[in-house]
Amino acid sequence: MPLLDSTPPYPHYEHLPYAREPWKSGYVFMRLTTTLLMVPWWAVYYTFMPRSVRPRASWNLRQCIYVNFIRRVFKVTEVAGVTWGTRDPTLEPADITLSETTWEWAEPLKEEWRTGIIKEGAPFTRVGCYIWPRQAKSMKDTIMDKVHRKSDVGNPDTKAPVDDKTYLVGIFMHGGGYCHMSAHESSRTSRIPRGLIKRGILDEVYSVEYRLLQIAPFPAVVQDAAAVYQHVLEKYETMGKKCKIILCGDSSGGNLVLALTRWLRDEGHMRMPDGLILLSPSCDTSHDLPETLSSYIPRPNEWSDYLVDNPEPRALLQRTFLGFPKGGGPTTQEDERRLMQIGHSEYVSPCSPIVLERWGHTVVQDPEGQHRRDFWKEVLPNLPHFMKLYRTPNALNPMVRTMTGEPWDDSDNPYRKSCQFPSLFAAFPKTIVVCGDGERLVREVRALVAAMSKDGVDITTYWAPDACHDPLMINENWWDKKVLNSIWEEIAKWAASGFNGDDTKISTLV
Repeated sequence: MPLLDSTPPYPHYEHLPYAREPWKSGYVFMRLTTTLLMVPWWAVYYTFMPRSVRPRASWNLRQCIYVNFIRRVFKVTEVAGVTWGTRDPTLEPADITLSETTWEWAEPLKEEWRTGIIKEGAPFTRVGCYIWPRQAKSMKDTIMDKVHRKSDVGNPDTKAPVDDKTYLVGIFMHGGGYCHMSAHESSRTSRIPRGLIKRGILDEVYSVEYRLLQIAPFPAVVQDAAAVYQHVLEKYETMGKKCKIILCGDSSGGNLVLALTRWLRDEGHMRMPDGLILLSPSCDTSHDLPETLSSYIPRPNEWSDYLVDNPEPRALLQRTFLGFPKGGGPTTQEDERRLMQIGHSEYVSPCSPIVLERWGHTVVQDPEGQHRRDFWKEVLPNLPHFMKLYRTPNALNPMVRTMTGEPWDDSDNPYRKSCQFPSLFAAFPKTIVVCGDGERLVREVRALVAAMSKDGVDITTYWAPDACHDPLMINENWWDKKVLNSIWEEIAKWAASGFNGDDTKISTLV
């Protein structure tokens, strides 16, 4: 059975300014060379200048250099489409390259479960995952051992072992903006599942090798995550073991965790996860769409984080991620309307101001109105176009209605009308959110925490002091070990507070 259909990957990045040769190589060489030349300058500057000029006064020299270096390098993705740390998800890695994990295939999601947001779009395929810690036996061997034990029933000399333990099993979605890195144990984000195992927080972790936007657009990532979720539940049921499932994701992986949880809740094919670990979760990709007010409001912590704010290149990436045609942008009014619907949907941007207001949450984006003028300069010349685009009762762009102070009316939204749950995060499981207080996503993460709390989710929040985006994926040699250890301690405390009791009732596979 082929892993993917024969259709080649759709064009991606071709629309970016320096995506074609020889401009691409020239730009990348220039950017990397100048960045390397900046390192000794940063070292001298931060050594002799007072700490008050550092991005954060508590930072050491290594932290200052790390954030400045990564931020400059990141721009090659924004304008040239360069990716790093990726691998072909359709190929099984050579076992010799794995020392801490075991590779395992998850079969495609059952056909009768292909409903809701994932029913159309990319083809369904089997999905690979890395199992932490490395297993001495394959899944096949484990199942055969179980069969042999059953054949020994009735033999007075044979006592079948009884395993009453409730296993804490993680399913990890790696970060990387849906275009970088992989789930391989050598990836930078694999420091997270490695830490979950080494620190004894979880018993087993399945890292999902989902398809990046280079391979397939949304909702392929949700399809792949659902396939591995199905695989883990069926595997533990086959082995006759009890388990509690913890979904974990960093950055865009946190976005995927939220999307998978919503799909599991909405469709009801499988039981809900028992907990969520969200590490610097990306929860408002609509910020990258220039048709929204939030794209005109600079995100905070510009100098204490390596994430960049280049609205138009990021918008092109998001359009590609959402599966729009060659050229990055919509080609018809219907395409543009669909882009805005998906970009402001509960599955892609659960903390978009439009989504939050749709579900009755209070949103204050620009209280002093200092960014409205730029927004209006973009909107007013195109107001007739927006009126046709959104098809709202008074034919006005929802953002324009918000700006004018008119009451919110989103009665035509199909998801809001069909959803059987009373609130945006109703029935979501116990959650811990970790975010650096020096990163650029603090505004949307605060909105996420507030919305989940209002909707009754049992939520724990830890703001890592003076930390940039996704600190747990950073090597300890480059970041403050005390801060990293404090994060791990908070996660361990959260997990121990509600998942260690074997007498807790365990849900079964539907």
